[in-house]
Amino acid sequence: MELKTRITELLNIRYPILQGGMAWITGWEMAAALSNAGGLGTIASATMEPEELILNIAKTREHTANPFAVNIPLRLPSSQRAVEIAISEQVPVVVSSAGSPGKHTETMKKRGIKVLQVAFTADMVKRCNEAGVDGVIAMGMESGGNISPPEISTFVLVREAVEETDLPVVAAGGIADARGLVAALSLGAEGVQIGTRLLATQEATLHSGYKQAILRAKDTDTCITGRTTGLQFRVLKNMLATEIQNIEKAGKGRDEIDSLTIGSLRKAAVLGDLEWGSVMMGQVAGMVHEIKSIREVLDDMIAGSIQEIERLTKYIV
Repeated sequence: MELKTRITELLNIRYPILQGGMAWITGWEMAAALSNAGGLGTIASATMEPEELILNIAKTREHTANPFAVNIPLRLPSSQRAVEIAISEQVPVVVSSAGSPGKHTETMKKRGIKVLQVAFTADMVKRCNEAGVDGVIAMGMESGGNISPPEISTFVLVREAVEETDLPVVAAGGIADARGLVAALSLGAEGVQIGTRLLATQEATLHSGYKQAILRAKDTDTCITGRTTGLQFRVLKNMLATEIQNIEKAGKGRDEIDSLTIGSLRKAAVLGDLEWGSVMMGQVAGMVHEIKSIREVLDDMIAGSIQEIERLTKYIV
């Protein structure tokens, strides 16, 4: 048995599981592995030069015949060129985030590209309706990395999203296993996006120290930085995060924060600096206890979700 939803049909994938785009981490290696395992792999374009993005798209196609996506944060100056590349390379799916969904959607859809937009609020879901995207990724504040200023939880946001749109909704934030997938389905979502769980996999292209930090993390080991700037991130509590929070408490400006944070994700993901690097992870890291292959993660989620759905039928009398 398998799970079939509008998301699996829309994206032509076996499992309703999407890979979150993670800068410095999700290149062609992880994208191809996730797509080969039955989900939708994602190339994170944010930190890639144009030639690097083109190469990653080519390498992904070389290693999988299945659909994949390119994540494009629209607030970045590089987004225009990334969109142009996505169109010229005719990528199957674009996941747009951190910006207006109406900016490039029509152009991409005319070229046959499916467009999913990350939404942090019900208002953004309404804008997705107006823009004509193909689906909405409702991302709650439990997630790692960039989170929404309103800090709405996944449990609330997904329910709001399915009430605001007839489009298929993907739940993101705090999901790492079968029960998380089933919970998302029960809220009305038709798929999930996962990130933190994939950091602790054999194929994850990040420093081994970062992987071990995921395994060691407890549910209370993350914090939020950047609340005073409107650009919040959920990260592991370390010396960098503490310093940023102290700067914010002192009322200092964004320039001083930026002087510490620019390049800090690369420090963590590539160089393995767990104290002065930005070790982005979601609250669900506390539920990740072993390194598996990406295929094992997805197969376990689907098999477990079917068992969980069957278990829930005992409540029907």
